[in-house]
Amino acid sequence: MATQKKVDVVTVGAGWTASMLAWKFTEAGMNVVSIEQGPGRWSNPGFAHNHDALRYHARHAMMVNLRKETWTWRPTPDVPSLPMRQYGSFNPGQGLGGAAVHWTAQLWRFAPDDFRVRSHLIERYGEAKLPEGNRIQDWPVSFDDLEPHYDAFEQDIGASGQAGNLRGDLIEGGNPFEGPRSNPYPNPPMAHNVPAQMFRDVTQEMGYHPFPYPSGIASRAFVDRFGNARAACIYCGFCTRYGCEVDAKSSPLTTHLPVALRTGRYDVRTRSRVLRVELDGSGHATGLTYVDEDGVEQFQPADIVVLSGFTLTNVRMMLLSRNDAHPDGIGNDRGLVGKNYTYQHFTGPWRGYFPGRRFHLYMGNGVVMNAIYDFYGDNFDHSDLDFVGGAQIFSSPGERDPETSAGNFPIGDDAKTWGQEWKDSLRDQWNSYLDINMEAESLPYEDQFLDLDPNYTASDGQPLLRLTFDWHDNDTNMWRFIAQRCTEILEAMGPEVAETPTDLDPYTIHAYQSTHPTGGAIMGTDPSNSVTNSFGQVWDTPNLFVTGAALFPQNPAANPTGTVAALAYRTGDAIVQRYLKDQRALLG
Repeated sequence: MATQKKVDVVTVGAGWTASMLAWKFTEAGMNVVSIEQGPGRWSNPGFAHNHDALRYHARHAMMVNLRKETWTWRPTPDVPSLPMRQYGSFNPGQGLGGAAVHWTAQLWRFAPDDFRVRSHLIERYGEAKLPEGNRIQDWPVSFDDLEPHYDAFEQDIGASGQAGNLRGDLIEGGNPFEGPRSNPYPNPPMAHNVPAQMFRDVTQEMGYHPFPYPSGIASRAFVDRFGNARAACIYCGFCTRYGCEVDAKSSPLTTHLPVALRTGRYDVRTRSRVLRVELDGSGHATGLTYVDEDGVEQFQPADIVVLSGFTLTNVRMMLLSRNDAHPDGIGNDRGLVGKNYTYQHFTGPWRGYFPGRRFHLYMGNGVVMNAIYDFYGDNFDHSDLDFVGGAQIFSSPGERDPETSAGNFPIGDDAKTWGQEWKDSLRDQWNSYLDINMEAESLPYEDQFLDLDPNYTASDGQPLLRLTFDWHDNDTNMWRFIAQRCTEILEAMGPEVAETPTDLDPYTIHAYQSTHPTGGAIMGTDPSNSVTNSFGQVWDTPNLFVTGAALFPQNPAANPTGTVAALAYRTGDAIVQRYLKDQRALLG
């Protein structure tokens, strides 16, 4: 095994959090290496010719190669697990920028109560209100701790949206339930489509508070803080699972990655697969062992090691990295790695057919909607309800792809799913239906967790990560309540035919819902309740840091990217400003 020259920092992956940290570290004069399993080819001008639904949407060209690594799943601990052999539940990316290159760019902040959800629920309803077997806990950071970092990230990437709470003053047209912002969005919200306006009109009449979706896509041309000239969105309809052909969609390729590379102190080694974190006799990380693109095993020593891959990749790497000091895996001295695994309800939709209307939803993107937060979290009284938690409800996005949406028809219970009748339904309904959607939170339980599978291995010969997860009664009851609200909204919009699901199906890894798995290396206040501190610094390995959604104690009803970025900004600043003064100390 060859040994590379020692650097200040080595990261697993070259996704967005790795790029953010590389930018901050290289500006401070540090040398950084990222080990990335995917290719380095995802960049413009190649995206100008990427309108290939078969390649990118159906065949997942930008995703992790499941022939080399996948995940196994079982609903409960008492049944066998099986591997996910074709894409279903989530779509992790690979290559420079990772999943942030092909993300939808829905950009949320979590609400203030999301960070103290356990305390809040007990204060309002009593501890008996919490579901049986839960592992709900407060975050070790508050909304106020993260707000400056939320703001910095949004300003840096030119986020688009409408503020609803500016320094405590509610702003008409924005989300009245959001936490106070220190600044408005740098760009106005994206244009919305016709179903979004219909949704807005109906929900306002019902007494709710619709607002435009916040996004990481530029609604107008501007020059960002890094000096990059960014174009406005052209609403092409090829956004989720695609790179942006005009660089309107923010990603590592348009923001932090080029800045770090220009310093000459950042090196990304692509097509290289990390095997484990190496540890010394005291249990500290010494670097990463990986296999390079030529199949040669290499060791990259570093003073600081960062696990900045996909949530599931980070957890697997911690469980695989062992020595006498950490016999059960790095960070796992108290058996907490893999705990608090959560996912997200991103299900439905509730669909309505409007004969003669043409909505043209093949245009636009996944942020041209309006949403309501009236049923998010604890924004509504749960005293007489048989669940805690809630969901955002939103209107139809764009990006309706003919190649991948044909299986959604017909709408209605009586029409056939084959033959001429099916073809007629597809022809008549495809451009004449809209939907109502929900995204709901996911709570942690004792019987849902991540561990190493005892039977299945990846191409590197090491165990696959096993997911044990299914919905619980609280999920079922919450979903049924939100489903009723979605049905009411859809029916008020007046479709001729409506499809309104009423009950939550059991979870399955075979159906896509979102790429938002969280937990497994959660942050907390001390080693008894968490794997890391509030900076993602592993308690028992203080020169090892974790970024991303693996840190989340539970999963609120919003996309994680904004919070992932805010946490990474906070960690990067703390390492540069404080940790470098004493590299064996825990950040407080």
